[in-house]
Amino acid sequence: MIRSYIPTDRAACLDIFDSNCPKYFDPSERAFIEQWLNAQDAGQPTYPNSSADHFYVLEKNNKVIACGGFYLLNDEHAASIAWGMVHSDEHRQGYGKELFQFRVKELQKILPGAKITLDTSQQTFGFFEKMGLTVQAVTKDGYGAGLDRYDMA
Repeated sequence: MIRSYIPTDRAACLDIFDSNCPKYFDPSERAFIEQWLNAQDAGQPTYPNSSADHFYVLEKNNKVIACGGFYLLNDEHAASIAWGMVHSDEHRQGYGKELFQFRVKELQKILPGAKITLDTSQQTFGFFEKMGLTVQAVTKDGYGAGLDRYDMA
């Protein structure tokens, strides 16, 4: 089941992040996910270029095993997919695809025809290519040593 994030999901979301370090996220990014969750808890957009954030969790047997969201970009007909992750114990079972497709569907309800962007690493850009996104730019070590940033749309 996928539902909207609530503040009591915070610990589970941080556990999901931690389970994916350092392969998928640089440990220094933990401060950024905490910033995102702080804004979600306060009901405010996280970034200055965002007019609204939306964040969801995916539950299996009443346990949060994945999370992810998106934010609407100010003055653009676009949104950025953000903080999509599945607990490392639950990889390769279709949860990432389910959560991504759910977010795209929700985004299209709010902003039909919006351009979708995201950034990810060399570890996961292939997944997003399968979802129909294309690489726009690559920044070597963009997230940290050995973790390149792939900007996609």
